[in-house]
Amino acid sequence: MRLFKNLFISLLCVFVFKVQASAQAQVKIHSHNDYTHQRPLYEALELGVYSIEADVFLQFDSLVVAHSRKELPAAKGLNEQYLAPLKKYLKGDSLPPVLKPGQLMIDFKDSWQSTYPVLLKTLQPYLALLRRKPDGPGVLLTISGNRPADSTFHLYPDFIYFDGLPFRKYRSRDLRKVVMISDNFKTWSSWNGQGELPEADKVALKKVIADAHLKGKPIRFWNTPDGEDAWRELAALGVDIVNTDKPEACKTFLRAQAKP
Repeated sequence: MRLFKNLFISLLCVFVFKVQASAQAQVKIHSHNDYTHQRPLYEALELGVYSIEADVFLQFDSLVVAHSRKELPAAKGLNEQYLAPLKKYLKGDSLPPVLKPGQLMIDFKDSWQSTYPVLLKTLQPYLALLRRKPDGPGVLLTISGNRPADSTFHLYPDFIYFDGLPFRKYRSRDLRKVVMISDNFKTWSSWNGQGELPEADKVALKKVIADAHLKGKPIRFWNTPDGEDAWRELAALGVDIVNTDKPEACKTFLRAQAKP
């Protein structure tokens, strides 16, 4: 009887490990504030990162990439730092060979009303590289930050998609324009990323994850701890897209965890 029990426990442990490894192998990486990295865009492309984030401000009728207004004098334009290089890449020019391009998430720091018309104008030379369907070819352009009312999402062009929020009751036509659900990790947990995530926090976070998955959308938490313990815990919970300022280390860790 004891032998059977020990065998059952061993098989269960192997099964759990394989499930966790499979989940970690499927986790995608979001390069948070990519423009602050040593090699913006290029590092993410070389690593095959799924999602790249660029915060934008409106300055003199153009969009510039920066984290705060005090950085604007030295900031580069969205066109210069991201759109033009991506167009070159998709044409097969001098950028490094990588996997299929994923998502460019543009976080509006100024109002939607003032920023959106300028974005449309900026995008005109690049429309051919943008996806018309969430699972289609090209780059998925997703708007986060200051967005329009949820009920108007369906009114926007087929190359514009949105970052959604948990527990929102989207109508089906608007939900089709939402490509992922994002939320502030600190709303649900004060964990510092060391050791194991407290059980009560796991329960709270799983509710958010379940809501996103019920909508048929991947989930990303921002403002998360950013280290190996955090990456492991988030992947084990079922988080689909890990938010990180350390994409290379994160990819290396998740890949190692996925190995049998």
